[in-house]
Amino acid sequence: MRSTFFAIIAAFLVGCATTPDPIDRLVTDLSATHGLWVNGIDQGVDLPKTASPKQVVQQVFRMAGITSYKFFKIREVRIPVGMPEELYTAVLAQTSPGEKIVLIRYELGHWWYRIYDAKTSA
Repeated sequence: MRSTFFAIIAAFLVGCATTPDPIDRLVTDLSATHGLWVNGIDQGVDLPKTASPKQVVQQVFRMAGITSYKFFKIREVRIPVGMPEELYTAVLAQTSPGEKIVLIRYELGHWWYRIYDAKTSA
């Protein structure tokens, strides 16, 4: 009886498991680099700290020449860069060149950003 109960619970939990979304996949991939992903040229957008994530990403897309886009998801994520983990805002958008994730963070007087292609499957 007890083993049947546990089997039912296990099946329920497996059935309820969700696949990671593109933002989760990106965070996992970047975390696996142990901070090496932050190397490279610093890119920034000169908007005030009070700018919304949508305003920042609209400016990023304008600078990248992307004119057609639709925002799907905006959320904060933690990515290990050192100790402690760093907090970023991730914006998932459908764009004319395909799904993109833009990571943004206000630092040193401007909005730092990076654009990534979204992985829609594992």
